[in-house]
Amino acid sequence: MISGIDPSAAQFLADLSQTQARMARAERELSSGLAFNDASDAPDQVSDILKLRADISRNAQVQSNLGDVKTQVDAAEQALSNAEQLVEQARTLAAQGVTATQTAQTRTALAQQVQSIHDQLISVANTQVGNWYVFGGDAPQSPPYDTDTVSPDTGGGVVQLTTAQATRQIQDGLGNTFTVDATAQQIFDDQNPPGTPAPDNVFVAVNQLRVALQNNDVQGIQDAIDAVTQADDYLNQQLGFYGAAQNRVSAATDLSQKLALDYQTALSGKQDADMTEAIMELNQTQIQEQASLQARAQMPKTSLFDFLR
Repeated sequence: MISGIDPSAAQFLADLSQTQARMARAERELSSGLAFNDASDAPDQVSDILKLRADISRNAQVQSNLGDVKTQVDAAEQALSNAEQLVEQARTLAAQGVTATQTAQTRTALAQQVQSIHDQLISVANTQVGNWYVFGGDAPQSPPYDTDTVSPDTGGGVVQLTTAQATRQIQDGLGNTFTVDATAQQIFDDQNPPGTPAPDNVFVAVNQLRVALQNNDVQGIQDAIDAVTQADDYLNQQLGFYGAAQNRVSAATDLSQKLALDYQTALSGKQDADMTEAIMELNQTQIQEQASLQARAQMPKTSLFDFLR
């Protein structure tokens, strides 16, 4: 049997095919920026690349969540800072109201100012970021408190609208979780275990002061001063909680940004093409292809008739 292609021609075509395959791969690397485009090109790298891509996606979601949480925590901290200033104002009014120079009329005027403070504290408890009530706990779509219009002179002068707890956990880039929430009830309406107002209850202390001033009750005003002082100290503790939460969110954000860079660097090392090497490979294969074609064209052409002469 006589082969249709001589061995040298077959070798030439095989070598040319390999050169062209290398050339095509270099062109793909340059156009895509990737060291390979199909899993079959580097099966040993696929698992690592898929994991890194998943890590990048997960970390991006963590960064997005932390951005939302930062806005909420910052708003909560600012709101509590305002609340603390309001309670300080109430202490000042209480100190004025207990002096002997005050009359029933002037104490009534002071009571009206305390009423305004009480109303503002309810507004602070209902602080919103968009549609999110920052002190709403696990029910952030609902306002936590409203004014008690039925029995305003008893208790804290408020109506609790939700009883949700604050169980949300925020995750950092390494999967660690931490708490950033407290409910309006925990902050402004602190309760003893039986469900009675705690001595540091903010709503009760301010409302107690208002009622005592309204009733021209000097002893009641003096008692309210102690209650407002405890409430003020308690608010400062809550401010400390949110200050710590801000620090945790900031640290988690920094960590997530670092991880994003680390993951992207690792992924680039796994899948990105070496552009300089790809350019050199393309140039070399183009030269080899041209040289091979020219050399083949210059080879003497013989046929069976040449041997039969």
